[in-house]
Amino acid sequence: MSSESSLSFLHLLIPVLGLSIPIVAIVLHYLVKAYSDRQRHLTIREFVRAGQPVPPELLTDPQDSALQRPQRGKAGPNRILLPAMINVGLGLGLVGMFAVMSPDLWLWAIGLVPLGLGLGLAVLWLIVRKEQPEP
Repeated sequence: MSSESSLSFLHLLIPVLGLSIPIVAIVLHYLVKAYSDRQRHLTIREFVRAGQPVPPELLTDPQDSALQRPQRGKAGPNRILLPAMINVGLGLGLVGMFAVMSPDLWLWAIGLVPLGLGLGLAVLWLIVRKEQPEP
């Protein structure tokens, strides 16, 4: 095997490994969830076999508990402003970066997508804010 073919193999291996990391993380998440569910069911089975009352905490799904997912208050109009400004900043950054990298190509237009989304969200924020009554 020549060094040139092994180098091309490494160039192929790096993106494949990089793209497989999220897949492995998702699979591990579901394996851990399945294991914890199995352990919870075994614990419930032991309580029933021993004739003991089953605690209600074991019967609720841990994903539904308020400890894992905090309750949100009433959503105000300002919740739209942060994604709007993030998209505007991202769009301007992409337009500037691609315009500096290759000014004769059309790549700068890629930044118009998040810029347009951000401006649309900002207009939506203005409309929603004016429709909300003053507290």
